[in-house]
Amino acid sequence: MRHIFPLTLFIALAVLAFEARPACGAIVDRIAAIVNGDVITLSELEGWAQPLIQKYTNKEMSKEEMERKRQEILAQVLPQLIDDRLAKEEAKKLGIKIGEREIERALDQICKDNHMTRDEISAKLASEGHTLEEYKKELGQQIERAELIDAQVRAKIVITDEQVNEYLKEHSLLKSHNEPLYIMQHICTTFERDDPGSREKAGRRIKEAYNALKEGENFEEVARRYSDLPSGQDGGYLGSFTLEEMAPFVKQAVADLKPGDFSKIVYTQVGWQIFRLKEIVQNGQAEPSPAQIKEVREKLYRRQINTQFEEWIKELRSKSAIQILL
Repeated sequence: MRHIFPLTLFIALAVLAFEARPACGAIVDRIAAIVNGDVITLSELEGWAQPLIQKYTNKEMSKEEMERKRQEILAQVLPQLIDDRLAKEEAKKLGIKIGEREIERALDQICKDNHMTRDEISAKLASEGHTLEEYKKELGQQIERAELIDAQVRAKIVITDEQVNEYLKEHSLLKSHNEPLYIMQHICTTFERDDPGSREKAGRRIKEAYNALKEGENFEEVARRYSDLPSGQDGGYLGSFTLEEMAPFVKQAVADLKPGDFSKIVYTQVGWQIFRLKEIVQNGQAEPSPAQIKEVREKLYRRQINTQFEEWIKELRSKSAIQILL
């Protein structure tokens, strides 16, 4: 399954690429490197390095200092540009080509994930001196790279439950308490606070959920069907808490519940909610939530992706004809 990176990452990558374009007429071109017969020009390298050159040089430096720093930066950036060229070459060999439909679909997903409209994204890009069309071009290149990772790296990665549990232990993410831990679930229908229609609609849905529970339907299934929060897809898992850790309205709702019972409908700042006391753990360690496990698994996955990709690029370099002329 292809990963669609968040807007902030794409904007950061896009800014780097857009700012990297060389000033017209400022550079006399020559060859900086040849990668499998493909030429990388000095102007292209300068373009990639320009943001770093601007960041790490200033007018107070002597010409000699500025030139020395410029050469250091070019030497650091050139391997990255070579790796990018090798990756593009492999994508072409594998027939990876990103069409407009895929870019549009990815942009729609980014809008959804970041709760932004296209106009808002355009405005943000414009404030940084870029256009939506430029952003879409960079987006296409990032999707192409994701496809390449899928083809060459992702299938080799497996994250085991043991690795997840070890990470949780190492980073002290498992809570231990001397007091009873209440394992909680909930169903929440959200609404706009200043919109009576939205509140009424959410109220109808929470009543439907409550009636379904009264009729004996499984809490997890009802949560998946009615809850508006991401926790709904995890069966409404809310977390594990001591009584002292609970918000007052939660404590009041569950105070008289027995394990397996659910509360009446509760009005909260988040929305209409129903709470369920799944179980009580006496003097023990709370189980990590599905969301917590998912987050750790994704973190370990990204870590291995980076490691595997670096190893793959290293192997690609060793098989390539690379001549550096800088």
